[in-house]
Amino acid sequence: MAHLDEIIAPVAAAFEAFRERLDAATRSEEPFMRPITRDILRSGGKQMRPLLTLLAAALHGEAGDPKALAGAVLIEMIHWSTLVHDDVIDEAYVRRGEWTPGALLRSKSAVLTGDYLFSKGLGQAARAGCFGAMRATTRAIELLVDGELMQMEHARRMDTTEAVYTEIIRHKTAALLAAAAECGALAACGDDPEAEGVRKMYRFGELLGLAFQIQDDLLDFGFAANGDPLKTGKVLCNDLRERKMTLPLIRALEGVPASTRRQALKHLRRAGERSASVAWLRDFVAQSDGPAYAAGVMGRHHAEAVGLLEAYPESPVRRALTAYADYVVGRAF
Repeated sequence: MAHLDEIIAPVAAAFEAFRERLDAATRSEEPFMRPITRDILRSGGKQMRPLLTLLAAALHGEAGDPKALAGAVLIEMIHWSTLVHDDVIDEAYVRRGEWTPGALLRSKSAVLTGDYLFSKGLGQAARAGCFGAMRATTRAIELLVDGELMQMEHARRMDTTEAVYTEIIRHKTAALLAAAAECGALAACGDDPEAEGVRKMYRFGELLGLAFQIQDDLLDFGFAANGDPLKTGKVLCNDLRERKMTLPLIRALEGVPASTRRQALKHLRRAGERSASVAWLRDFVAQSDGPAYAAGVMGRHHAEAVGLLEAYPESPVRRALTAYADYVVGRAF
C-alpha cells in the first residue's frame, strides 16, 4: 500500500495552499472561538476528503485552481461541522484519545461551534464563486441528515435490511466523500454538474464512501478488510451498543431459524446495558459468513471505483487516486 505522502505528492503544493487557507479561514474574530477552532483543526486527522477534492481537480485540470482550493476548505469544514454535531447526538466524549468539543463545551456551544465551521466554509466558497461546490455540499448535507434520521428510526425498530443499510451509508458516509470528489471536478469543468468528469468523480467518491463505511463496520466488530479477526486495540462493538445493525450482523441473520433471529434481536435490545449480550452477538457474527460477505461487498465497491479511473490517461494523479482508493479500503481515516 502506498504511503500517504506518496498519494499527496502530485498535489503537494496545492495541499499546502489548502492548509494555509484552512488555517486563515478558521481564525475567529471572537476570542471565545479561537482556542476551540485551533484545537479542532490541530486534531483534524489526515484531511483525506479535501485531498480527494484536489486530486479530482488535478485529474481534470489544476489542483491549485482557486475554486478547487476553496472547495477543499469547504469540504473539510463541513466534515468537522458534522463531527461536532455527531458528538453531541452520540454523546461521544473522546476521539483519537482527545476530548471532543462536545465534551469540552456544553451541548449548545458545541452545536454552535459546528454551525460556525459550516458557515465559515460556505463563506469561503461564496467569495471564491464556488457555486457548484456550494450546491454539491448542501445536497450532501441534506442526504447526511436523511441518513442519520433513517438510521435512528431503523435502529429503534431493529429491522435494517441490507438494502436499507446500503441507503443509510450512501447518505450518511458516502454523500460527503462523493461531494468531495465532485467539487474537485466542478472546479475544472465550469461548475457544470452534468459534465462527464463531474458525474464520474461523484460516483468514484460515492463508491469509496460505501467501501470505507463497510470497512469501518468490520473494524468495529474486530475484523480485517478480508473478514479475518483483527486486534485493533479499540473498544469493539460500539454499533451493537447503539443497536445499529451493520452489514456483518445483517448477513449473519439471513437464513437463520426464526428462534435464533429472535434470540439475536433480544440480545441487540440489551446490548447497551449488558456486555454479555455484546459478546454473544459478536460470537454469533464471527461464526457466520457475515464478515467475509461484508468484505466481499466492500471489495466490489472498491473495484468499481478503481475501474472508473481507467477512462483517464495514465498519469501520476491517476496513480495517486488508485492508491487513495486502496488506502481507503486498507485502513479507516
